[in-house]
Amino acid sequence: MTTIGGLPLITLSGGPAERGEQHGAALKDRIQGMVDVYGTFFGRSESDVFDIAEHFKKVINNFEPDYGTEIEAIAGAASVNPLWIYALNARSEFLSFVPATECTVMHFAGTPILGQNWDWEERLEPLITLARIERTDGPSILMMTEPGILGKIGLNNAGVGVCFNFLHINRPTNGVPIHILLRAILECSSIDAVRKTISRAGTGRSANILVADESGARFDMEFAATEQIEVDDPGDVIAHTNHYLDPDMFSMPHVLENSTLRLNRAYALAQHHKTRDRETMVRMLSDTENPGNAICQTYRPREPLGNMGTVCTLTMDLAARNMDIRLGNDATGTLNRVDLHPQRAAAE
Repeated sequence: MTTIGGLPLITLSGGPAERGEQHGAALKDRIQGMVDVYGTFFGRSESDVFDIAEHFKKVINNFEPDYGTEIEAIAGAASVNPLWIYALNARSEFLSFVPATECTVMHFAGTPILGQNWDWEERLEPLITLARIERTDGPSILMMTEPGILGKIGLNNAGVGVCFNFLHINRPTNGVPIHILLRAILECSSIDAVRKTISRAGTGRSANILVADESGARFDMEFAATEQIEVDDPGDVIAHTNHYLDPDMFSMPHVLENSTLRLNRAYALAQHHKTRDRETMVRMLSDTENPGNAICQTYRPREPLGNMGTVCTLTMDLAARNMDIRLGNDATGTLNRVDLHPQRAAAE
């Protein structure tokens, strides 16, 4: 395990059991930290958490048994009850009713440049990690994730990348968890394959995903429990924050205010910065206008979870197969590059 910009980078290989064992062993202490943090976020007794996790265990294994194998192996190597790892992988579904603000995502039309700020609770900053998954039976993956969680934000060597936003909803979300779907998306070899995977996963989650490929093709999709809504592509820059773009859907006033301010600011910055390159995206994601509701936000108390702010900033070049990432919310800090294929990058 190496460290890049304060983030551990683990490399996983082999079959699902081997990958899970490597994950759990390398991140054992951080996984326990995740259990402690999300145990407080869930606000339920362990027995209640486990009852809900049993449901998601069945859902995940029905969707892809290899993911269940990987989860069980993570739990074994980390000396954690497997139901906690299932719960972590369904953490967004456990918390879908929480009016939290999280994340600004964006993509530049016709380019391979995709990125986002991941905003969440301060206690996650010292826990998150980078994972490189080397595969021979499908695309290899580079992603930023939370320890114990199989999928999150990243890209693969087929030139496909994905970002996501948390969306509040007041409906049951009992389907394939969004973090499991994110992993499945990262295992896809094309955008057409992503669409098929989403269809296979069905409904039952609340989130927004922004998917793009190295050619600049893209789509943005909101999930609203029983619905899937593909967002109209505005052309040029597409951005999304933490509200359904139909303002009448599941909005809460303080979430809508924060989220709308960030979204409007992103599009204003896009008008101001005409160049569509990685440096422009970093400037946009590093913007601190509207303190308290900024795109790049220092931690501040936000009920009910705690101190919320930008945990990390990342951009991806899907053609070059790399990620630039900055831990924390120092808008003046530099981003560190991570290559999906480090040996090839060194040769170039």
